[in-house]
Amino acid sequence: MKESVYDSEGFFELYQKLRANPGSLNEIVEKPTMLSLLPDITGKTLLDMGCGTGGHLQMYLRLGAKRVVGIDLSASMLKQAEIDLGKLCENRLQFSSGSFSLHHLPMEQLDQLPEAQFDVITSSFAFHYVENFPALLTKIANKLTARGSLVFSQEHPVVTAYQGGERWEKDENKQQIAYRLNFYRDEGKRERSWFKQPFLTYHRTISTIVNNLIQVGFTIEKMAEPMLADQAEWQTEFKDLQHRPVLLFIRAKKS
Repeated sequence: MKESVYDSEGFFELYQKLRANPGSLNEIVEKPTMLSLLPDITGKTLLDMGCGTGGHLQMYLRLGAKRVVGIDLSASMLKQAEIDLGKLCENRLQFSSGSFSLHHLPMEQLDQLPEAQFDVITSSFAFHYVENFPALLTKIANKLTARGSLVFSQEHPVVTAYQGGERWEKDENKQQIAYRLNFYRDEGKRERSWFKQPFLTYHRTISTIVNNLIQVGFTIEKMAEPMLADQAEWQTEFKDLQHRPVLLFIRAKKS
């Protein structure tokens, strides 16, 4: 099994500090947008791929899901998710320890998950880590019930396109005026670093992502690309969103 950057020494603790910020991109932009795209999940079974510390799984249970399952590559993430979901079930009488299960498994090995099928499969901020996207989508389709839904977010292709040089064109006052897309057509691997930890992501254009979904048999129901103009309250924290979206969201249904 490949290793997760989040299990590197000290990295998970740093990540936890960042996620504790109520004004983070995850809390202000990603979670609300994912929530707006979810179908009715009352009484449904859900799988969250790349579940991290289980924040979305907790949200699904509170929204009425019958049972939730999470998979993640990071053992540190899953350990924290087990603690937090356990506390939720202890404090809410309608939940039991059987309301959730967690599996230390990369998304690419979804077919090894013991649970048979799900009504809804979600993934947040994770598909850009997957090299063979069509193969993953085939496994997702096999794990969905008839007319089941896939809802996911990932780094937007205008962001994953970057390979080198200056990301931004700036004016004489060093203010950002345009985001450069000179590598957008060049799909494939990207070598990156975050807090001095190297990791890989994979760039695909929007058309490739959408066509991959269609070819596997999904119907695209809704897409979202949150930007600054959509949310005036983001203007202080997320000025970059004036020029380009950071995240791409898609809801698709199994045909």
